[in-house]
Amino acid sequence: MRDDNGPGVFGVVEALLAVVGAITVMGILAVAASVLAWEMELRKSEQDSPLPEPPQVPTA
Repeated sequence: MRDDNGPGVFGVVEALLAVVGAITVMGILAVAASVLAWEMELRKSEQDSPLPEPPQVPTA
């Protein structure tokens, strides 16, 4: 019979992988939120100050 004194090597590796996975998911979500906020800010600034249109040259 085996005396179970703790999670063992596989338990530690599994816990580390779970932590790394959680950090990775949070990082991906943070990047996605940052890109979304940047895109919204860009659209807002485009609406606030539209680019002037080039002067029209009459064609004959």
